[in-house]
Amino acid sequence: MGKNFWKLSGIRKKLIVYYLIITILMGITSFYSYYSARLVISRLNSIFIDYVYLNNLYSDLSSLETSVEKYLSTKSSEALLDYYTLSNKLQNQAVELSKSISYDKNGLMLKDIGNMMKSLLSETDAAVNAKRGRISSEYLAHFTESNKIVGFIKLYINDLLYNKLQEGSQKYYAIKGNMAIVSFLNVFLILGALILNVFLAMYFTYKITRPIIELSRSAERISGGDFDMEPLKIQTNDEVNVLADAFNRMAVSIKNYIDKIKQQAEVEKKLQEQEVQNLRMKGILKDAELKALQSQINPHFLFNTLNAASQLALMEGAEQSSVFIENVANLFRYNLRRLDKPVTLRDEIDNVRTYMYILKTRFGDKVEFSVDVREELLDIEVPCTVIQPVVENAFIHGIEGLERPGKIMISVRKTDNYVAVEVSDDGLGMDETTIHSILAVETPDNITDAHLSGIGMHNVIHRLMLFYNADKVSDVIEIFSRKGEGTQVILKMPLAGGGVSGA
Repeated sequence: MGKNFWKLSGIRKKLIVYYLIITILMGITSFYSYYSARLVISRLNSIFIDYVYLNNLYSDLSSLETSVEKYLSTKSSEALLDYYTLSNKLQNQAVELSKSISYDKNGLMLKDIGNMMKSLLSETDAAVNAKRGRISSEYLAHFTESNKIVGFIKLYINDLLYNKLQEGSQKYYAIKGNMAIVSFLNVFLILGALILNVFLAMYFTYKITRPIIELSRSAERISGGDFDMEPLKIQTNDEVNVLADAFNRMAVSIKNYIDKIKQQAEVEKKLQEQEVQNLRMKGILKDAELKALQSQINPHFLFNTLNAASQLALMEGAEQSSVFIENVANLFRYNLRRLDKPVTLRDEIDNVRTYMYILKTRFGDKVEFSVDVREELLDIEVPCTVIQPVVENAFIHGIEGLERPGKIMISVRKTDNYVAVEVSDDGLGMDETTIHSILAVETPDNITDAHLSGIGMHNVIHRLMLFYNADKVSDVIEIFSRKGEGTQVILKMPLAGGGVSGA
């Protein structure tokens, strides 16, 4: 029957049975120890309860005697109140003692004490009443009689205390002997339970872990490349048995597919070599594409701006013209950089400020600019000349055609994945068709649309995608605009960084 039980049980049931057995054994041991302790405490309590009761009774009788004597001698109301309190208490005790149905020596003595207490209280009541009635001869007689009765009661109480002491001594030695036996039994039970627990732990551990160890050894052989081993033979009829069968099937499958994997590895190696070659070609194409995009810079820009500088010099004099021409030279020098070399965001913002100065000089209050960027973001690397063309596009297509002054705002903020450079204006805005046309990177920039720097929006978008290896236009730029409500262009600079071939 036991063998069939293990065949029908799984690991969970084996563990449950083991823990149930342990719990039952520990419960039996604990219950026996608790019961033995409670029995000893109960016997000791019975001894102390009798002692306490008799001592309290003795004390109450003495207090009663004192309060009666004090009242008879002083007629104190406080003494009278104490007497009535003690009298009521002792009256109740006397009634209880008189009802005792025990017929042993101690029981009969308690019953006699109860009867004598009734007589005592009768005498003390008579003495108190006689005192209150000012009958001196009567209260003295009753008081004398009550003292005799108190003496007899105390004598009985002393005899009872002596008897209880004798009984207590006998019970103590009996309990002491029983405690030795109980202690021995407790130690025996605890040791027995401990030995049984160790045996059960070893047995259950062996039954559960033996097949798992065999399975792990076979797994080590498989991981070492030995696929010719014999299948595992585990008959535990539990979860490990299922796992062993699955392991055997897996080993056979691995052995059957190992040759195919080797063939596939050869094919994949050739494909990887081809892919590396393709990546090299792609890098070459990107580099060529960057150089082609860079060639779109408009050489006429310098002459147009220098002409404006010359006219300003004729009108004003020297210093302001010098600053203007210096800014034009800085802008021209920056735009002649290689576009495939990354710069810092600080360089880009400084270039935009230079461009803003030129526009403010040319157009005055026609346009206002604002830049909002945190210092810690200025040192990240970005593609060269990507912000100024967007600002230029915002002015030409958004602000220049307005009859009122316009404003261009540049803000830089950091998100979890990228730094966003936002260029927004309150100008003419654009429709969805125009937005789609700008975001269509397949369409080349018209060189006449490149304006001041010679770099158009398509050029910027294309270089951003190449720099950050972006697959979609939306990964590097977003445009939000409505006719008559201004335009918002967001350039996305991924924090993971990027690069271009040859950078």
